[in-house]
Amino acid sequence: MEWGATLLVNIVLASTLLQPSVAGQPTLAAKVVDAIDHNYLYADNDAWKHLRPTLLANAVATIPALDQQLAELHDGDLRIITSNQMIAMQAETAGKERGIGLVDFAITVEPRSDEAQVVTALVDSPADKAGLRPRDIIVEVNGHATRGLIHEDVMSLLRGDSGTLKLKLRRDGKPISMEVPMEVWEQSAVVSRHFSAGEKQLGYVGIRLFTSESGTLTRKAVQTLSALGVDGCILDLRNNPGGYLDAMATAGSAFTEQTLGWKVRRDGTREPIHSSEKPFKTMRIVVLINDGTASAAEVLAAGLRDAIGAQLIGSKTYGRGQIQTYVALNNSAGIVIPDASAESIRGARFNKGAGLTPDVLAPSAGAQENEDALYRKAIELLTHG
Repeated sequence: MEWGATLLVNIVLASTLLQPSVAGQPTLAAKVVDAIDHNYLYADNDAWKHLRPTLLANAVATIPALDQQLAELHDGDLRIITSNQMIAMQAETAGKERGIGLVDFAITVEPRSDEAQVVTALVDSPADKAGLRPRDIIVEVNGHATRGLIHEDVMSLLRGDSGTLKLKLRRDGKPISMEVPMEVWEQSAVVSRHFSAGEKQLGYVGIRLFTSESGTLTRKAVQTLSALGVDGCILDLRNNPGGYLDAMATAGSAFTEQTLGWKVRRDGTREPIHSSEKPFKTMRIVVLINDGTASAAEVLAAGLRDAIGAQLIGSKTYGRGQIQTYVALNNSAGIVIPDASAESIRGARFNKGAGLTPDVLAPSAGAQENEDALYRKAIELLTHG
């Protein structure tokens, strides 16, 4: 599966590339090296060439030890995960959330600072309702310091079904404490509605997360709105951390049949991001974005802007434009590897915090459409231009 998230723009499952050697089974370190050699976007960089022999020299390396060594590459999207962690990640992208709404690809560990940072809390989750914001630094979870922990160790502190998480955060250099209940909750991956604004018939579609079904759900929503004769549509991608890239492409096909962007490999190969599905109706689109819009959501926003002239309003997006692939190492572990960069139709990349700059800067109260200044600004653009 491929992600555009972390980008989990997409998570793509891949098979193990390394075959058993004549002398016997390859070591875990050798499998890691082989997977990176074949897939890693930056395998030609000096940093990897320098680290590679060090990994191969450790014949009895454990997963935590290898993960710590990979941190030397300063790429938070390159990491080893266990099969149980992979199962948890897949459950989170299925749309039924447990815990506080900080799913795997909604958290990143910055390798240079060893700090856990929030990409975004999922809309309507306990974390969202408690007030967590994009780029909050998680300093402690229930008294456990997060500095120096690998990504999976941070996630193990955040996942659970019951109780309360006591978080110590740092926001804009200031300490903040909050308590967030851990509870079972369900999130609608896609929400939509029809409304009137003066003489205009408008639609609203909010995509909260790109689950495997989000593309189909978006197309159904837009089909219904088209049948109601809408003149324009607000597409809300605020606080969407990404998800499945194929689902994003399917969602985009509800509005255009054009290519939405490119996957650019290490060798410069460019693969189009698009769907074979056809749009339902030509309509004017305004896309809402903010600093919690990441990965696949950024690709969609850029794609609709470049392909059909959709206006982006809100604030600069998170800036997470790597696409990962998952390579199985054995029956109990695999490695997530950035294997492509996302590029807009016009050739812009928005990785490593670059983000997308909106056409119209406007304040946002969050990813809620009611009594929201950004939402009202979108209606103004659709009705008056």
